[in-house]
Amino acid sequence: MAEKLRAAVIGTGGISSNHIHGYLACGRYEVVALADLSAEAMAEKNEQFDISPAHYTDGREMMEKERPDVVSICTWHKGHAPWTVAAAAYRPKAILCEKPMADTVGAAEQMLIACRRNGVKLAIGHQRRFLPAYTLAKELIGCNAIGDVNLIQSLGGDGLPNYSSHQTDMYRYLLSDDECVWVMGNIERKTDQYERATRIEDRAVAVFQFAGGPRAMILSDLVPNHYQGAQIFGSEGMISITTETLDILNAKSGGRWERHVPDGRFYTVEALGNRFEWQEGAAGQAYELADWVEGKVDAHRGQGEHGYKALQMVHAVYESARMHEKVDMPLQTRVNPLDLMVESGHLTPQRPGKYDIRAVHLRNDNMVDDTQNR
Repeated sequence: MAEKLRAAVIGTGGISSNHIHGYLACGRYEVVALADLSAEAMAEKNEQFDISPAHYTDGREMMEKERPDVVSICTWHKGHAPWTVAAAAYRPKAILCEKPMADTVGAAEQMLIACRRNGVKLAIGHQRRFLPAYTLAKELIGCNAIGDVNLIQSLGGDGLPNYSSHQTDMYRYLLSDDECVWVMGNIERKTDQYERATRIEDRAVAVFQFAGGPRAMILSDLVPNHYQGAQIFGSEGMISITTETLDILNAKSGGRWERHVPDGRFYTVEALGNRFEWQEGAAGQAYELADWVEGKVDAHRGQGEHGYKALQMVHAVYESARMHEKVDMPLQTRVNPLDLMVESGHLTPQRPGKYDIRAVHLRNDNMVDDTQNR
């Protein structure tokens, strides 16, 4: 039996459970260390997963002493780049960073550069690339089951960087990682709201044009409901996907909707219901990362370059709103265009009072996040 990879985690808030579960569920890792400012948070992970990793309050000390093969970066968004760069200096075999990749395109570039110069494989946690319904949709599109794709439509909410970075990444995955060539969008921001210490808009609409011809559209916080998945309209049929199901309507289905509920490598939809996407996605992501580290595959579905392009697409929506124009890709602005609009007075909140929609996740008496290690 192959020796297990040694995994460590920096930042043990809620999303770290997804990473730890993935490592353990796929059977190819042992979790050897956790780093967080909160001893309580680390203790919770011990109890939740019945593990006994070493605990550190300094991620650099953890990397120096433990020298893990793989490290997850599960801090809030602003901590992704500094901790990825710091961890890369210790040359683990791979880093799995939670999405969105960074809070700016420039910071995401630094992550790619730091990993490249240290020979570290970098993956971003867009785990829905490992959902069988998404992969089946990709395969059906690839074999022209609905003809030429004309439009992919999705509904987002709670801020483009967090929620809709999954959707911009989904578009590229469904289209076999076709390149986005331009973006046009607009936003509303009357309040001063944040999501995990990152400014977000109140509402947004965006259109993305892909090199091969398809377009995609996001409506974010403009309709009552939102979900991960999409409606895909082709010249010869339609596909509707959620994280668990795929419905297709084409000539082969007799002009009627035909439902598929594909099971995963590790779990079934019937057994897990709406927990399926989290547990299957996390395990599949970790399993393929182990294959990539061990040289069994040449690439990872969630490798850093894909996360970088998904982030560029999100920030291009903000840049289109800032510049009042179509934005050609790749995006050239390396700071956050939404921050530029607010800080320059171009987009002044009409209902002042900064608040964070994720503040409920802060611990004890902490009312200000620590973006470096939580």
